[in-house]
Amino acid sequence: MTCLDLGAAGGIFTRGWDRRVLAVGAQGADIKRQINAAIHPPVDDAGKILAAADNVYIDLPFFPREENE
Repeated sequence: MTCLDLGAAGGIFTRGWDRRVLAVGAQGADIKRQINAAIHPPVDDAGKILAAADNVYIDLPFFPREENE
């Protein structure tokens, strides 16, 4: 997966070894913001951070769960 913020141009979100583009522009930037919000915990405690990692889920309805979709 690649998730890149391109500033004023928006962003890009890809998946798979072939880097299949799933979102660009404002939608790509929004996905980047959602991922950053989920993976950057507001605590400075390794145990709490690792425990919180199991609870990260971002609902992306367009995001294919299977490579062949």
